[in-house]
Amino acid sequence: MTVEFGVFYQVYNNKKATEFVLENLRKHFPDNPVVLISDGGKDFSDMGDKYNCTYHWRENIFGNSENNYNRHHYDANRTIEWWNRQKLVSEETGMDYIMILEDDVFIKKPFSIDSPFYLRGVRTGMSLRNKMLEEIHSLGYEAGIYGMCGGSIYNAKVLLEIYDDVIKDIDENMDRLIEEDFMQWALLGSVDANIVYHFNKRGYKYEEAPWLAEVREGPICNDYPVIHQWKENY
Repeated sequence: MTVEFGVFYQVYNNKKATEFVLENLRKHFPDNPVVLISDGGKDFSDMGDKYNCTYHWRENIFGNSENNYNRHHYDANRTIEWWNRQKLVSEETGMDYIMILEDDVFIKKPFSIDSPFYLRGVRTGMSLRNKMLEEIHSLGYEAGIYGMCGGSIYNAKVLLEIYDDVIKDIDENMDRLIEEDFMQWALLGSVDANIVYHFNKRGYKYEEAPWLAEVREGPICNDYPVIHQWKENY
């Protein structure tokens, strides 16, 4: 199968889950470039070697017992670091598309991504908040749901193209907007919504991924190549 995408996989301390995810990935996608990043957690270099991943250790941004960060949403600095990691993966893999992996993703069989597209994630995603939608619509672009969870894929070339503008936007506006109206803007601190918001407001739309389903959808999820919310390993 032609290599169509690279992989971003941020881990912390659950090596059992990581092994499950990478073993199944490599079973079906043996040659796709993978960047494994420990978010200030355990040393996963052994896992990187075993499954042919580039490995990095970075300071924790999700939140742990030492820094006591809010795990429900990031501030601007932590969000910028998340975007920095996407830039790293996009440049290091050199691929046109990047899949986001998480510890609760089960890759059951190979699939093709049928490009071109900008963002593809779950069809059961939640809606962006009204003010976020109003802003994007006022710019003349489409917006609706977000769902860039594990198993979703984004266009890496677009991410690199908009990166500088997004970082400037986050730095200048994100914390202020959340402080002014938390209910309407707190989703900026959720990275799966943040990437959709910033792609959407620059004209790049979100679509449903035909390869991806969630456990909460019931038995139908078993028909899909990739399942999100697979919690058996933690």
